[in-house]
Amino acid sequence: MTAPVFRKLVKSSALDIATGILWLAMMSVTLIESDAYRYAAILIMGLTFTLRKAHFRPVLSDWLAIVCIAWGVFTLSRFLFGLISAGEKGASEWLYAFAIFFPAMGVALQTSWHLIKPILLAFFCGALVLLAVSTPFSAIMAGEYISPAFHHNSIHGAVGCGFIFIGAFYWAVHQWEIGSSARAKAIVLAIAVAVIGLAIFNVYGAKSKGVWLALLPAVGLMAVTTLLYLRKKTVLVAAIGGLLLLSWGIYEVRDNVAHYGAATLNATVMIAERMDSGAPLERVMKEAIESPQTPMSMDERLQLWTNALSVISVSPIFGSGNGWLTIWRTTPYASVPYTLLHDGYLEILVRYGIAGLAILALIVVSGIYRVYRASSAGVISRSAFACYLTFAVYFGFTILTNSNNRLAIGESYSLLFAATCFACSMRLRSRLGQRSGVAPDISGPSDAIPACAQG
Repeated sequence: MTAPVFRKLVKSSALDIATGILWLAMMSVTLIESDAYRYAAILIMGLTFTLRKAHFRPVLSDWLAIVCIAWGVFTLSRFLFGLISAGEKGASEWLYAFAIFFPAMGVALQTSWHLIKPILLAFFCGALVLLAVSTPFSAIMAGEYISPAFHHNSIHGAVGCGFIFIGAFYWAVHQWEIGSSARAKAIVLAIAVAVIGLAIFNVYGAKSKGVWLALLPAVGLMAVTTLLYLRKKTVLVAAIGGLLLLSWGIYEVRDNVAHYGAATLNATVMIAERMDSGAPLERVMKEAIESPQTPMSMDERLQLWTNALSVISVSPIFGSGNGWLTIWRTTPYASVPYTLLHDGYLEILVRYGIAGLAILALIVVSGIYRVYRASSAGVISRSAFACYLTFAVYFGFTILTNSNNRLAIGESYSLLFAATCFACSMRLRSRLGQRSGVAPDISGPSDAIPACAQG
C-alpha cells in the first residue's frame, strides 16, 4: 500500500469515526438531556459539505425540500420582524426555523448511510450501560416516582425511554427480516431485550401518564406491523411472549398505576361527560379548574390550555407570531407560573395558526409517505419503515399533553425524522434512475435500518 493511499484510508476512517460519534450525539438526547445535538447537527452538516464534498444542488429540485426551507425562512423572518418592530422575543420561536436544515440533514445521512449499522450497535450498547447504571431499581420496585436516565425532568426521561423501547424492538426485528447471521441475531436480541426491559421499567417509574397513553397506540402498531410485515414463527412467538409479559407486569403494578393515574382519569371522564351533555367547552374547563377533585398537574394544564385557546381566538388562521406572549398576559389565568403550554399542537397554533399547523402536517405526512415508498422499493427494510411510522405516532401522542416539540428531545427527533425522509428520497431516486439509466449511483448498503431518531 502506497503512502498516499494509506493516508487517504486513515483520513476516511477518521472522518467516519467522527461522523459516527456526531450521529450518536444527535441520538443521545434520549438518555442525556443536553444541547449537544445542536452542535452535533451543525458539525455533521459542516463535515458533509466540506470534507465529504457532498452536493446540495440535487435537493433543491425537490418540492418538499423547498417547502421546508421556505417555511424555515418564513418563521425566522417573522421572528426577527417581531423582535425588531415590537421588541417581543416570544419563547423559543426561532426553533421553528430548524426546518431550513432538514434537506441538508438528509444529505448528511445519505453520505453516512454505510455507518448506520455500527452507529445503532454503539447506541444500544451505550443505552444498555447508561440505563443499567442510572436505574434506581429499589425505588421503582417500591412504587416511587423517579426521573429516568440523565434527564432534568421525569417526563422528558420517560419520553426518551419510550423512543428507546420502540427503537430496540424494531432493531431486533430488522435482523430477522434481512436474514442476519445467527450470531448477529443472538447478540442484537440479547442487547435489545435488556434495553427494552430497562426502558419500560423506567417509563413505569417516571409515572408520566402522557407517556403511558402514547405507548398504547405505539405498542398496538408494533403488534400489527409485526403480524403484517414479518410472519416468521420465531419473531411472532417472541413478540406475543413479550406482549404477554408486558401485560403481566402492568397487572402486577396495577395498584400503583391506579394510585398515580386514577385521579387524572376520573377528571378526564368527568370533563368528557360534561361536554357530551352539551355544555360549552369554556365552561367545562372553568369548572374543572375550580374543582378540588382535579389533580394539580391537570389543573395547571387546563389553565394553560384555556389561555392558549384565548390567544388562538385572536388570530386562528395565521397565529400571533412573537406577539402571542403579549396577548397571553391578558388571558384569564395569566398568573400560571410558566408558558410551556404542555401541548405541542397548541404551541404551533398560538404562533402560526391553522395554516402553520397544516404546513407542518404536510411535511410530516409527506415524510412518512416517502419512507413508505422507499421501503416498498427495497431501499430500506419494512421494519425500518414500521419503526419510522411508530416513532411518528408515538411522538404525536406525547405532544398531546406535553410540549416536547419545544424541548431538546423533540428538536433532535424532528431533525432525524427529516434526515431519514430526505436520505430515503435520494436513495429511492437513485435506484429508480439506475433502472432507467439516468441518475448517478449512490453507494451504501440498502439493508440498514435508518437512524430515524432516538434509537
